[in-house]
Amino acid sequence: MRLDYPLNNVNTYETVGEFLQKAESRFGDRPAVTVYDWEGKEHCYTYRMLARDAKALALVLLDMGIAGKHLAIAGENGYEWLVMFLACCSVGAVALPVDVEQQDEKILQCIRYGDSCMAAVSREYEFLFQDFPGCPVLCLWDAHSDNSFPSLLLRGYEALKSREEELNLAMDKVQADETAVIIYTSGTLNSPKPVMLSHGNIMFNACHAQALVEAGDKAYTCLPLYHAYSLVCGALNVLTQGQHLGLNGSVKNWMRDLRLFCPEMILLVPMMMESLIRSIRLEQKRDGTREEAKKALKRYQSRKKYHLSCSPFVHDALTRVLGDSVSLIICGGAQQNERLAQEFGCYGICVLQGYGVTECGPLISVNRNRRHRENSVGVLLPETRVKIRDGEILVKGPSVFKGYYKADGETKKAFSDGWFCTGDLGYMDRKGFLYITGRKKNLVVFSNGKKVVPEELEELILQIPLVREVMVYGASNGQTADDVKLSAVIYADPQKTRGMTSYEVLERIQEEIYELNKKLPFHKRIQLIRMTEAEFKKTSIYKIKRGRF
Repeated sequence: MRLDYPLNNVNTYETVGEFLQKAESRFGDRPAVTVYDWEGKEHCYTYRMLARDAKALALVLLDMGIAGKHLAIAGENGYEWLVMFLACCSVGAVALPVDVEQQDEKILQCIRYGDSCMAAVSREYEFLFQDFPGCPVLCLWDAHSDNSFPSLLLRGYEALKSREEELNLAMDKVQADETAVIIYTSGTLNSPKPVMLSHGNIMFNACHAQALVEAGDKAYTCLPLYHAYSLVCGALNVLTQGQHLGLNGSVKNWMRDLRLFCPEMILLVPMMMESLIRSIRLEQKRDGTREEAKKALKRYQSRKKYHLSCSPFVHDALTRVLGDSVSLIICGGAQQNERLAQEFGCYGICVLQGYGVTECGPLISVNRNRRHRENSVGVLLPETRVKIRDGEILVKGPSVFKGYYKADGETKKAFSDGWFCTGDLGYMDRKGFLYITGRKKNLVVFSNGKKVVPEELEELILQIPLVREVMVYGASNGQTADDVKLSAVIYADPQKTRGMTSYEVLERIQEEIYELNKKLPFHKRIQLIRMTEAEFKKTSIYKIKRGRF
């Protein structure tokens, strides 16, 4: 594999506890975490404060007998969430981050299945535990009770005065191969699976991400910490390298917090990139610079086609949306839109696409600052190996998970001769760049043996101006599983179709797909179109949940 320039030097740690023990002396009073409250007021915590708070809380958890047991964390992003996670893992307990965007009953199912003996919850989810016997609740806010976050910290700081050495010894006993966290997969097609990741898995992944990418001094994530992408590639990745993490709390305020924090790097998913571009275009219209921006983008695309440099199109609209420091966007979670990446590139912002799955810690590959390709998911993380078998991507490396919790059968099915089977289809070129073409389970197979990757067609259909979201699938057309008709369910862009009737929208989209079909082989042509009036259901990182129609 060619990397074309050397790997970046990184700080490495084998366990969460080792990071906490070294962070205070290594980074001291550097800013570690900044969060904003509902009113937009800034709350900044240094590495010394983060390490001391986590240690104080860890000692309290140790006294509660949490070592070797499971602690659920249910709440929106916040400093308290992060401190609870670090404290829990550092003393040999297993953290169980819970997707709070699910239905209430599913939240409780995740906690029960994960055998949590205790739960740390934010205010809005406390009611879920009123009828949950045998599971003490720790409050991630000032609840004026003995189990509130401030009260726990006070107890911990008092205990630290005489027992810090005892705590350090407890942290030292935790080994890299012990489970640190159980994270449920996002479940785009099947039910979420509980993935056991060891300290070694997540710390190797977090530390070595920046061996490939130079992230700058300030990085921002607005994605939920209960997802591996945000927790490991966002929070832990930034903190292990002594950088300043901007952490968004409520997703409703993510753009506001982005502007206030003014990061150099943002961790996003494609849907959030689209939201930013729409906001930038709206600001350009208000300024009267939209047409000028369109011309600049065409010029950028033309010059890029011939590998020529191009000065960025700089304007106030961009600063009002992103702040004045953003130079890098890391995009993961789903296939990025190349047109969006080019538009950001026109504005002088580099977009690097990465690829990962929860079972791999999660990062597998990412593009590099000075060596990247918009249609690739980049080069492999150090010490990570990939092989392609029958089109499927298989992975080996230090970040690959221990197994699914209480699901030995599922674990066995997930591996083949020691290689983890991702279920993703793709290939690798001669220069070491990895490409994703689709999901194995989404593949449409016809009775004549022909195969279609739905994601390839979805990318083409999304270029139709009126289309906001699309899902391509094989609709049953007979008695056998392979007797199918290639179909598309489309959600039209409500802004672009304003004033049009449903019939007019369908007719216009049918015309566009008719023209698209002319350019495609017969077996790849869309035969049936169905419109939906609602957006598709999404996972916690805004990937479309695929289902049967």
